[in-house]
Amino acid sequence: MTQTPIAHRGLVGPGRPANSLAAFEAAAAAGYGCELDVQLTTAGELVVVHDYDLTDLTGAAIRTGRLTPADRQRLRLDGTDERIPSLMEVLRQVAGRVPLLIELKRPVPILPPTLASAVLRQLAGYPGPYAVESFDPVLVAALRVAMLRMPAQRRAPVGRICGLLRTADPLTRLIGRSMLSNVVTRPDFLAYEVDGFPSRLVAWWRRRDVPVLAWPVTTVEQERYARQFADNIVFSGYRPSQQ
Repeated sequence: MTQTPIAHRGLVGPGRPANSLAAFEAAAAAGYGCELDVQLTTAGELVVVHDYDLTDLTGAAIRTGRLTPADRQRLRLDGTDERIPSLMEVLRQVAGRVPLLIELKRPVPILPPTLASAVLRQLAGYPGPYAVESFDPVLVAALRVAMLRMPAQRRAPVGRICGLLRTADPLTRLIGRSMLSNVVTRPDFLAYEVDGFPSRLVAWWRRRDVPVLAWPVTTVEQERYARQFADNIVFSGYRPSQQ
């Protein structure tokens, strides 16, 4: 996860909305890694979408967790021809060509092992490099436990997303900024909000050989700044040079 710049929700552009197959194909074709968001619906599907409500993305007032397979086939993203993809569709599209950085998301604190185990089951046998991550320390812990149950050769890095989290609720912001849960969950890497650099806490973990990804990096100037404190970037809005 430290060698190739990672496109935030794919290489977004005209006709290529965030978290679409077109955006992931563009990123893979350009040689960039792909960051993507995964949620579990009540229908049991793993869908690649960031928002918990689909109104802004599709014009349909549907909670993502209630999305049905029929809805997913019917709805279109941001006025394009692109649908909300399933995780399996993204895995088939990218097909191991570039690294995947997979963020697990859940709207309410229930059944985190179900989401973690479902994602890891679909990733079993995936031919390319990947890592999994979450803002949620409970999900990070669930991923860590599930990963330890796997054969050593199939384990992948587990990361914690953190930062200033200015728009989060006070408790989430406190947990995310302090990173106290990292002492228990021992993430393999940190994904840290670029506006929070420099950070003494991040530097402390980095000195202990925990790689750091900076997100979301949106300009060449911001990339130069981020690389002083991080080992790689998660970018959007421009194309970084291949490091």
